[in-house]
Amino acid sequence: MPLSRSAFFTLALSIAVSAGAVSTTAVSTSAADGTLDPGFGNAGAAFVRPDDVEARQLHPYATSVLPNGQILLGGFRSRFNPEVPFEPELRATVARLNADGSVDAGFGNASIPGLAVLPDIAPDSRIQAIHAMHVLDDGRIVAAGTALAHAPATGFVVRLAADGSVDATFGTQGFARLAYTDIHALAIDAQGRIVVAGDNLEDFGHTFGTVTRLTPDGVIDTGFAGTGTLAIDWDGGARSNSLDAVAIGANDTVVAAGSYETGEGIDRDFAVARVNADGSYDTTFAKTGHRTFKAADVDSPANHIERIVLGADGAIAFSGQYTNADGKRALVVGRLHVDGGNDTTFGDVTSPGYLRPSIMPDAFGVDTTGFLMQPDGKLVASATYYSPTVKKTFLVVRTTAAGALDATFADGGVFARDLAPQGPMSETGSMALQKDGRLVIAGAAQREEPLIDLAVVRLVNPSIAPDAIFANGFESR
Repeated sequence: MPLSRSAFFTLALSIAVSAGAVSTTAVSTSAADGTLDPGFGNAGAAFVRPDDVEARQLHPYATSVLPNGQILLGGFRSRFNPEVPFEPELRATVARLNADGSVDAGFGNASIPGLAVLPDIAPDSRIQAIHAMHVLDDGRIVAAGTALAHAPATGFVVRLAADGSVDATFGTQGFARLAYTDIHALAIDAQGRIVVAGDNLEDFGHTFGTVTRLTPDGVIDTGFAGTGTLAIDWDGGARSNSLDAVAIGANDTVVAAGSYETGEGIDRDFAVARVNADGSYDTTFAKTGHRTFKAADVDSPANHIERIVLGADGAIAFSGQYTNADGKRALVVGRLHVDGGNDTTFGDVTSPGYLRPSIMPDAFGVDTTGFLMQPDGKLVASATYYSPTVKKTFLVVRTTAAGALDATFADGGVFARDLAPQGPMSETGSMALQKDGRLVIAGAAQREEPLIDLAVVRLVNPSIAPDAIFANGFESR
């Protein structure tokens, strides 16, 4: 999806590749929440530069912070082929930086220090990328994504050793593959089972949101929904729907969210479902286990949840997009009670349950690329956007626990930073929260053409006490 995974198909058609070492740029900083951390990279920003051999572009979709402060970045590299210049080759990658923003040269297998390039996941698939990632307690890495183009879509889950090599004891030679599936999200339950959410694309032109559970060793878990896969039955299968987010609740319940088609064209409602650990619908949620909805105070034909996070009480916070009065896809943040009802104590007084911040008014589309909850209940969303008139930059928004823009963060609740002042664009792709409360924002920066660097910034966040981070908000895709 720009760096959101919803734009994965479109983005993949227009990119090429490169590889690199860390370089830095100087940026001003202060000690307030949401300012660049001077102890990271050069004044808060670091870059992994492609070499136009292994890669021309590096993009992250998933970020995790290790206990020692090192940073893992899952996504893809794009390689330019002059014989077919409009068909770049994308391969799934994981990169690792040290806690200070320097590249970890001991990690990976590529000519680019610190970069692990995964083997060909699905023969004849030109586009392969990691969309979600989780680090296990023993340091191994579970990642999920999709391979497509020139072949049917294949969803994959891979387990890597801590050094980035494929763990052949997982699944089949390190991989579990799901045919005709585009995987968007991943979560690990209390039993170590792997839950992925995405879309089944087997019926051309008609997508179905699905949740699949694997055993910790990468085998389909038939103890979930009988077959291991549940297609959410919003309406008996009559209309297309999509799942972009997943989280694990109490007793290993699964919460999945995305959108549901309501009519012709782009018309869609928000969609959220909760199922029990056995794959049956949890009827304590919205009475049926699933719900489609949109805000009542605006005429918004296109609504889509892109990320979710669960509170300690089971409440569901979400971030995504809606159609504003100008017909543009704008950012929305909302919250549901544990029973699925709108939390009317959250957000705008004119639209209880929702916050629709007036940011990037000239953008035609804003996509959430990362979403997390701080221990104090504040919500943080990273986003990318498209505008014909405004240069694309890193963008992060923080709300109060009550759902207002947090004036104590960056500039009135919004962090915006141009990481390519001499180039055409920079954009966020994922985000994570360190145990000490500092925010790690990862994305891409085209500081000079044709190369696109992997870019990472770290923001100070002194309002959070060190080690106050709870597990359900520690990292974000």
